[in-house]
Amino acid sequence: MFTVSRFAGSTILSGAVIAAGLAFAPPASAQTELLINNYLPPKHPFQVGIINPWIKEVMAATNGAVVPTLSAAAVGPPPKNWQTVEKGVADVVLMANLFQTQRIQMPKVAELPLSSPSAIKTSTALWKTHEEYFAKADEYKGAKLVGSFVLTPNVIHSSGKPIRTVDDLKGFKLRAAPGLTTNLLNELGAVPVASGPNKIFGLVSKGVVDGVAVPAHGLRAFRILPFIKSTTLIPGGLSNTTFSLLINQAKWESLTKEQQDQVMSVSGMRISENTAATDKIAAGALKALQEAGGELVEPDPAFVEFLRKFAEGAEADWLKAAEAKGVDGKAAMAFFRAELE
Repeated sequence: MFTVSRFAGSTILSGAVIAAGLAFAPPASAQTELLINNYLPPKHPFQVGIINPWIKEVMAATNGAVVPTLSAAAVGPPPKNWQTVEKGVADVVLMANLFQTQRIQMPKVAELPLSSPSAIKTSTALWKTHEEYFAKADEYKGAKLVGSFVLTPNVIHSSGKPIRTVDDLKGFKLRAAPGLTTNLLNELGAVPVASGPNKIFGLVSKGVVDGVAVPAHGLRAFRILPFIKSTTLIPGGLSNTTFSLLINQAKWESLTKEQQDQVMSVSGMRISENTAATDKIAAGALKALQEAGGELVEPDPAFVEFLRKFAEGAEADWLKAAEAKGVDGKAAMAFFRAELE
């Protein structure tokens, strides 16, 4: 339940959200707080495009009976988000699925190279495919999945030479997320450097790496725009990272059926649709790069072909994983791709 002591250690994202909630808030004793593990800066695309709208819309949909609330500080590190929500340290987490690669495998369909035309197209296709095919795999047992989505795809930002060919990447140090992106860069002959997002600025500004493989919004989100000379825009992306918005299972079950339905009415597909805001943020960052004298470059056909062949191998691995989970992988893949068009 919503208590004074717990609320004192947390914060609603914005005054606008508070004002919206007060308009229809029931007595405090009738409110249920959903404490969100807050580990991101307030202007990060996740906060602006996903979490902030969700908080406001959940409060509106439940007439103020359910109150999503950001913790004043992180209550668990991002790599431990599954444990944080499963154990109830937080009621809600926004988790990068790459931290649960063995448990959560089906969303990887949206992580393959050349598979993400935009955040909104990929995210809406992913949620529809989840409902149609992936839900039966029960990969989220122990928590309630209320959103499955991506941001814009990873592209290559260079603080040195422009990256147009596979040869350009030989020995090129790139900060990259673990998993598929790191594996791909190794295959390309680059030197992937692992780090948390909070280390990206230092790596780039101090010249420890030659660039980064992150979404376009990262130019501003990680404050690296002054150091980047060019961005290589790959059609469909170098790769992508999928994310899950999760609610603690016991907390979810403590809501009434009506409240659950109300929360889901502004979750799922609605969250995927809200990723359109992150497409705009990414476009704005690329425009800012050009205005600062940076260059937008395209990979040559051989580079794209390399990515296509890598994607074929990754797809074969994914199909095996789908079969092991009782999912018709070929049908799910075809469905997902049809939804992208």
